[in-house]
Order: sequence, then structure tokens, then C-alpha cells
Amino acid sequence: MAESSIQPEINAPTKTDKLAIQFVEPPAAVTQQPATTSATSATTATTATSTTPSTIIWTPRFIVLFALTLVIGLSADSLLTQAVLDRLFRETWVSLAHLLPAFVCLLAIIIVTRSWWIRLGAIFASIWVLFISLNHVLPFFRLDPGSSIPSLLNAIICSALFGAYICLSIDRTPFTRWDIWFFRIVLIVSICAAPLIYIATPADSLTLNTIESDLAALGLVLALLVWWARPSCWKMQPGLALLFGMLPAIELLLSLHGIGTGATNLYLTQVSLLCFLLGTIRLLKGQLR
Repeated sequence: MAESSIQPEINAPTKTDKLAIQFVEPPAAVTQQPATTSATSATTATTATSTTPSTIIWTPRFIVLFALTLVIGLSADSLLTQAVLDRLFRETWVSLAHLLPAFVCLLAIIIVTRSWWIRLGAIFASIWVLFISLNHVLPFFRLDPGSSIPSLLNAIICSALFGAYICLSIDRTPFTRWDIWFFRIVLIVSICAAPLIYIATPADSLTLNTIESDLAALGLVLALLVWWARPSCWKMQPGLALLFGMLPAIELLLSLHGIGTGATNLYLTQVSLLCFLLGTIRLLKGQLR
């Protein structure tokens, strides 16, 4: 009887310990969840904080550099235009002075970019720079008046520019319904352009030079519309849309009768090349983030 009365007192602490263990363990598990959640949120916040500065393109230093390039470029273009009119040197060297730094920026973009669209667009733009440089050097050679080389070069130049603008405008730009319809229309127009030009041109003026010149003009129009006719480009890449769109816009403006003559033609041509150079600088800065 003594043993039976003592036995519950010995067993009681064991049950109590088990119950205590059972009641103590769940709070430990519960307290681990907030710790894990807080650690995850802290990691996410740290990651977001570390990635936020990389999205800033227009830093104060870059704004100053960009503004200086713009002001000095416009002033230099004005002085160089007057120097060309005074026959101190040829227009070719002025144009090459704009194209050479643009070509260097494009090569740097091809090397540093991680986007295949940007790389492909920079390759097309480099081809454009090479052929337009060849077009500026062409006056040093004697060609037949009826040679098709100038018109063929113009067609290649405008086609390369159009291809570059398509690739550059697609990168990081969301496709809206209008963008899809726009590229469908562009595809149809590009396919039907040559036959329509052939049919619409009078027989007495139908030559290979005429067809190539019309295709070059169409390429400039499409290159302009790729940037300026798509609201998504103005929303996501307004700087590139403005700068790259100025080149075909000025070239089309100069093609109008009575506008592209003399000093005006020369100065606006250099301004269009300066806009392209500024666009490549802005694009390179975006790829160096």
C-alpha cells in the first residue's frame, strides 16, 4: 500500500514534463516563422535597395556631359558649316567627325550589352555608319553621271537604318495591340513596296535609280514611324525616340523642294548626325548600368 501511494507521486512529474515539452515546442516553431519572414523581407529589401540605383540613367554627371556635348556640338556645327562654305575644307570631313565617335559608341554597345536586340540593332547601325561614310567619300571618285551606285548606296543606308531602329525600339518596350498592328502593316508595306513603285512609276522615267531612290525614301519614312508612331516608345524610351527619330525627320525635311539648299542643308545634315551621336551616347549609358 505504501508503494502504491508513492508511485503516482513519482510518475506525476514525468507526465508534467511531457506536457510541458508539448506546450513549449509549438511556440518555438511559431517564433521561427516571423524570423524567417523577417529575414526574407530584409533580403528582399536589400536586393531592391541594391538594384534601385542601377536603374538611374540621367545622373547629374551624365546630364552635364550630355548637355556639354549638345551645346559644343551645335556650336561646332555652326562654325564648321561656315568653314565649309568658305572652302576651308570639305563637307566630308565634317560628317566623318560625327560618324567616327558614333561608330566607336556602337562598337562599345555591341561589346557590353546583354540584350540581343540591342546588339543586333547596334550591328545594323554600324553597317549604316560604314555605308553612309562611304557615301560621303564617294565624291572623291569619278563616277559616270548615270551610275546607279549612289542610289544603291542610299537604299542600303536607309534599309540598314530601318533595321537598326526596329531592333533598338523593340528592346524593353512592351508590345501593345497597336504595336502588333503597326509591324503587320510595316511588313505588308515592305513586301508590296517594290511592285507598287514599279507599277506607279511612268514608263518614260522607270529606271533602276528611280526605284532605288523611292525605296530609300520609304525606308526613311518607316524608320521615323518606328519611333514616333508608337506611343509605347515615347512612354518607355522617350529620349531615344526623340534623338533617333530626328535623323530621318531632318533628312525627309531636307528632301522637300526648296528647303534643303545651301548652308541650311549643310547645317541641318550635321545636326541630324549630332542627334544620332547623342542617341548612341544615351544608349551606351543605359547599357553600362
